[in-house]
Amino acid sequence: MNPSPANQPTFPLPTRSLLTASILGPLGTGVLWLLIGGVGYSLEAGLTGLWSALIVTAVGLAADLLIQPWKPRAAVAWMNLWILHSLVRIAGTICLVILLYFATSPDPATLLFSYLLCFLVGLTWETVVWTGPLRKAVLPAVREQEAE
Repeated sequence: MNPSPANQPTFPLPTRSLLTASILGPLGTGVLWLLIGGVGYSLEAGLTGLWSALIVTAVGLAADLLIQPWKPRAAVAWMNLWILHSLVRIAGTICLVILLYFATSPDPATLLFSYLLCFLVGLTWETVVWTGPLRKAVLPAVREQEAE
């Protein structure tokens, strides 16, 4: 039997960790892209990476604030919000990167790879933040069911 959502404990997500992941992951990647690409290739390539990082950071923060991670919710609700959060991040960043492309016409390969790198670093770090509290909340119930 699956436990009903009413029986599940409620908990907030670690808001500070989530916001830190949304800011430092993509921005750190963008700054590294700027330093490596700007010095090793061209300033335009470096700045394209920084713009990609700023877009991923801004949309990530907006998605974080949209889901209100400081509010306690059941694990089932957090899993649904995780899907919404991911969809907002993907759609929002793609729309803004396309807008950046048509507004400034940077090198397409540089824009694509800098965006993907910034997005994947942010996604990886945020996944670690999201899964921590979910595992802590769900694993005891799963172990209890297995023991029965």
